[in-house]
Amino acid sequence: MNQDTIVAIATAHGVGAVGIVRISGEGALEVLRRVFRPMPAKTESHRMYYGKIFCGNEVVDEVMVCYMKAPRSFTCEDSVEIYGHGGMFVLGEVLSVVLENGARLAEAGEFTKRAFLNGRLNLSQAEAVADLIGAKTAAARRAALRQLGGGLSSRVEGVRDRILMWLAHIELSIDYPEHEEEARNVSEILSEADAVISDLQKLAATASMGRIIREGVRTAIVGRPNVGKSTLLNAILHENRAIVHETAGTTRDVLTEEVRVADVPLIIMDTAGLRETADPIEKIGIQKTRDAALDAELILYVADMAQGLTQEDFEEIEKFSDEKNFLVLMNKADKFSQGQFSGTSSPNPYELFEKSSTKTLTAKTLRVSARTGEGLEDVFSEIRKLFMAGNIGTGGEDEIITRERHRVLLAQAVGHLENAKRELREGVPEDLVSVSLRAAYIALGEILGKEIGDDILDRIFAEFCVGK
Repeated sequence: MNQDTIVAIATAHGVGAVGIVRISGEGALEVLRRVFRPMPAKTESHRMYYGKIFCGNEVVDEVMVCYMKAPRSFTCEDSVEIYGHGGMFVLGEVLSVVLENGARLAEAGEFTKRAFLNGRLNLSQAEAVADLIGAKTAAARRAALRQLGGGLSSRVEGVRDRILMWLAHIELSIDYPEHEEEARNVSEILSEADAVISDLQKLAATASMGRIIREGVRTAIVGRPNVGKSTLLNAILHENRAIVHETAGTTRDVLTEEVRVADVPLIIMDTAGLRETADPIEKIGIQKTRDAALDAELILYVADMAQGLTQEDFEEIEKFSDEKNFLVLMNKADKFSQGQFSGTSSPNPYELFEKSSTKTLTAKTLRVSARTGEGLEDVFSEIRKLFMAGNIGTGGEDEIITRERHRVLLAQAVGHLENAKRELREGVPEDLVSVSLRAAYIALGEILGKEIGDDILDRIFAEFCVGK
């Protein structure tokens, strides 16, 4: 590990009451002595001191500072935090003074990387730091905190310990056959392996949920022109983000926004209306709609209650409803509530669908009004059921893996353990079985950072912000 003294602004860019400049490394206290006055004769760890940052004889900022002596700091190194005024220019000036006095600018994630390399965090906990900073929902925050607190680490470490015990007993039977009765027999290992594999598979199965709470659900609002798709987007966002007009074909491109709905983060896309058109620009927009629907994990198909579901609606619904999470939203319900469409001539959209559809409707159908907000809470409740129910509790008691790296390594470990089971059943020599077990042990170790290359570490920590 590079032993340089590093520095970075640790607070977000922008204007605030307080901004923090973080210094870490063996020379942190010496750098502080060069720039901070009055410097106490004896600087105590974890105590705040008031003073000013100087560039030569010029005052740069009025600050508070805290020195944290190793190993009682985030990085387990001597560290200093300077708490100054939160303007970016002022913080930049403080940073420049520190750089001129013996520190170098930290790389992205270098503070957390040092915490990992110095043993304060394992790799999954270090990744949880980034997840916690980027959390968009309470569910994401809870999952990150459990991982940071060691929930995932303990579960993976427990499996590694069991595999290590199997390896030890196999080695015992190989090296000391006279003590074979003390070694685990094949049936015991096979029995325990089934439970271990099941546990790892259950953990790996949380990957889709972890990705959702970390990144969001790709959601496409689709339907025919003038059914209220843009109005629905504005209602969900609580702002007039999309242009709404009675002219058909107003939306020509895909408009993407992020929003949280019932603790489910959505990456929501408003799209062009689906119809036959000779307009070449509108054709491009419609193709983008189809592409967005193909890529989406959730489709909100909007139809006009006054018109019912047309044959074109049926065709679009049947394309996607069996393959994706799909909700049919019968919009403009407020007009029915006001009696504007009451009477025998008014179509019943539910009856129209049942009579005209060639397939059984598997998609949930909900009555809504994007204009008044009627029925939107029911939509939000359905979205939560689709993506969250039964997977993460309000207390966040279960481990959820939030990184594709973890899912891949768990799958590798399961594969190696399955190989070991097969080899034991087929009577393969135990020294060869130990190769498969050791491969599973190493794969799980990579989750914790115990068996990992520098290139992978660099790639992981490059995702962090500078200053963390």
